[in-house]
Amino acid sequence: MRLGQKITELRKKNNLSQEGLAEKMNVSRQAVSKWESDQSIPDIEKIVSLSELFGVTTDYLLKSGAPSFEIKTADIPAEDKSPILPDKLVQKYLSTAKKSSKLRALSIALAIFSPACISFCSAISGFLIGVSDKMQLIISLIGFAATIVVLAISFGLLIYSFLIMREFKHLNKQNFDIMEEKKKLRSVIQSFHHTNDKYLVLSCILAVLGIIGPVISGLSNSNGTVSLIAWGITFSIFSGAAYFFISYIVQLRYLSLLVKYRKHLPSNLHKLFVYGSWIYIFCILGIDYIVSRFIEPAFSSTNVFYLGIIIYCLFTYFFIKEKAE
Repeated sequence: MRLGQKITELRKKNNLSQEGLAEKMNVSRQAVSKWESDQSIPDIEKIVSLSELFGVTTDYLLKSGAPSFEIKTADIPAEDKSPILPDKLVQKYLSTAKKSSKLRALSIALAIFSPACISFCSAISGFLIGVSDKMQLIISLIGFAATIVVLAISFGLLIYSFLIMREFKHLNKQNFDIMEEKKKLRSVIQSFHHTNDKYLVLSCILAVLGIIGPVISGLSNSNGTVSLIAWGITFSIFSGAAYFFISYIVQLRYLSLLVKYRKHLPSNLHKLFVYGSWIYIFCILGIDYIVSRFIEPAFSSTNVFYLGIIIYCLFTYFFIKEKAE
């Protein structure tokens, strides 16, 4: 039996999750996962600590053979065992998490959409210039009032989305034995990806289409009404993209918390990402400056800035998704 298999067997016999073992060994969960899959080997100090924790000899861990004595689950004190996570609680958590994620996504989408109320109402008011000053004032006030109402609803939904998850705080703070639920949870996650990945793609498409508004605004500098409509469309598109994207991310985060599985970038890629981000920011600012000085108004520097943000956000998500361990 290989070292990784022995660590896995001993961990399960001691009713520990990978995260629980990682906490006791003062290492990351990824390190434990690599030990068990034989991708890396613990150093001598960790080998000694593992032998003391599991009550076996270091010879057993490093060589082939049986443990120096049999470890029985019954020998583990009841207070040291992780409590079993009830199936009803899991189902309630999943349904509440889905509701909370949609409410949170809707609240942020409404906050992004709120400026569109002013933009559209101001555009309508612009068409009424010289026709009816009173009606023009009323429509402008309606736009401001609608924006405030939408922001108030957005704030209320955001607070409520956090409140309905309060009863599940102990799930994040305490380790549970979910060995029997693992297969079900994995199928839930697979089903989630199968059902919701298309919404992630849709959010990316909408985010890219959101650049249409600034482009139209840049091409119609002399027409304020067209510019207002263009920005209203932009905020509307971005609000839709934000809803699908945030709903997807938050639901996935809640599922990951339940199975105690969190991804992190390796240290070398983390440094590369940080340095690369700074270089990218300076490049965007440089291009923005060049466009504003030498190319505008043929192509607005604002368009470069917004397009740069969209590209950075999309790249960041897919980079972390592919490279995180």
